[in-house]
Amino acid sequence: MNKIVKSKYLHMFILTAIIFLYQVIISKIGWKIATLFDYSSIDKDGIFMAVSVHHIFMLLISLGIMYVLYKTKKLDFKLKPKADKIGMKYTILYCTAVLIYFIFVYIIGIITNSVGGFGYEVNTINVIGTLGFQLFLSGTAEEMLFRALPLVCLKSVCNKSGKFFNIMILFITSLLFVYGHISFNVSLSSQLFSLVYVFIQGMAYGFVFLKSKSVIYPMIMHGVSNFICVGCYYLYMILFDAV
Repeated sequence: MNKIVKSKYLHMFILTAIIFLYQVIISKIGWKIATLFDYSSIDKDGIFMAVSVHHIFMLLISLGIMYVLYKTKKLDFKLKPKADKIGMKYTILYCTAVLIYFIFVYIIGIITNSVGGFGYEVNTINVIGTLGFQLFLSGTAEEMLFRALPLVCLKSVCNKSGKFFNIMILFITSLLFVYGHISFNVSLSSQLFSLVYVFIQGMAYGFVFLKSKSVIYPMIMHGVSNFICVGCYYLYMILFDAV
């Protein structure tokens, strides 16, 4: 391994550590800010307002960091809307696959009676609030934090060094994405399936980001897949009087 390659690996390791710390710290600060406000008049069950404020904070800070890096390092984070055939194709295929997957999951749930209920009332405000968050904020904020910012920064270190480095940075950013979705209130073993699913999502979103050269398509994929997941759950609960 020559010195140039070793240097790139070292730079990637250091930058990954910095990105990881940034993601952890910005998320914690976001939650601190989100809990400063009283949302009970809008969100009495506390299920969508605090997490929305948390994600808006992460989005705004990440956009600020990107702006500084764009001005100082000329890094292009692919934020502009772009009509791209590859991006559109993969987005449609992915969203269709997610829809089929969750239809299958809830059919199995019907047969086995294995789908649990919600810990809150399924009413108009809660449905609109949670679905609105999933569709418009979850993907928008998280794709800035977990995809555009780290992928472009890591790729700049690699200096566009080919498929191997692309796979490596996809793997790294997907692991960071998984860490961001770990719940430390329950055992890791009970989260294993969902975390594997998150990792696969991260790889898919990152792949489409690199292929389409636009963050818009991963945002759509992320938001729509979350909307489908939660929306199918609501539909199941309402149709089968499980609420």
